[in-house]
Formats: sequence, structure tokens, C-alpha cells
Amino acid sequence: MYIGRYENKIDSKGRLSIPADFRRILEENDPKWEPGTNAHLFIVFGDERRDYLEIFSVNDFRDVHRQIQAKDQNSREQVALQRLFAHQVQPAQLDETGRVVLNSYLRTKIGLTDKALVLGNSGTFMIWEPETYSRNDMKGLPPDDNFDESVDPATYLKGKPLDREFG
Repeated sequence: MYIGRYENKIDSKGRLSIPADFRRILEENDPKWEPGTNAHLFIVFGDERRDYLEIFSVNDFRDVHRQIQAKDQNSREQVALQRLFAHQVQPAQLDETGRVVLNSYLRTKIGLTDKALVLGNSGTFMIWEPETYSRNDMKGLPPDDNFDESVDPATYLKGKPLDREFG
């Protein structure tokens, strides 16, 4: 899974270094990857509601498309999902040094200049403009009467995760 927070520089050509542990996951989830080649990935940029980029491995992106195909044909849900995951996406590939090129459209869309925040999001990872992320951390989420912002979020897990045996 993708976990962690990294602030990385973007060079003048739009290249952003992807954390090594994220690269390993992309490689493991690219059926055509083999040592000496570069992993493929998908960058979902979305419409004006998204002010970040979401990165999917090949296998995970295929799973998304299987779910879309299982929806009722031409339903609003299916059409909206197809727009997001077929029209508002860019296929990409890591380079030899583990960087991905973010073209000018992608950089402009989310306001990237010289730095990006790369955040693990469990099954995917996200690329944010650092200031935008700090302002919009919980933006767009519906209110939840059972959520208390003053407590440690780990209290919402069932049981105590650190008490479980690992193996």
C-alpha cells in the first residue's frame, strides 16, 4: 500500500521523482514490467472538482474499469465514472530514474510550480500543490455527526491496531 508524505521538487521539464517504495508497488502491479524496464501508471486529473492528481497502478486501474463495466449501461453513474476514468486521465511511464513527467496541463490544473506534495492514500497516491493541500485537507467531505475533530482519528479504528500480532 502507498503510505507516507514526501515533498519533492519539480524540474523545469515537469519531472517529479516518485518515492522508491511507491515505484516498487507500481512495478509489482504492472503486468508488462520486468527488471530493466519502466513501470506504467495512470494519472487521473478529473474536472474542476479535483485540485490534485491521483495515481493508479496498471492493475488497480484495470480493476476500476471492471467496476465501471459492471454498472448499468448508460446509467448516470457509469457515464460519470467513464468521464473521470477514461476521459480525464493520462497514461504515463516512469523514467529510468523513477520520475514521471507532469505535462504543462497537469501542472497548471493543480497549480504546481517547483514543488509537489506526494501523499500515500492506501490503494493509490496523490500529488498536490503543497499550499492547496494544507488549505483543503477535508474540503468537500460531508458533515458527519459522529466525527469529532478534537480526537485522534485512530480512535475510530475498531480495537487497538498495535495490539494485534503481525506475521
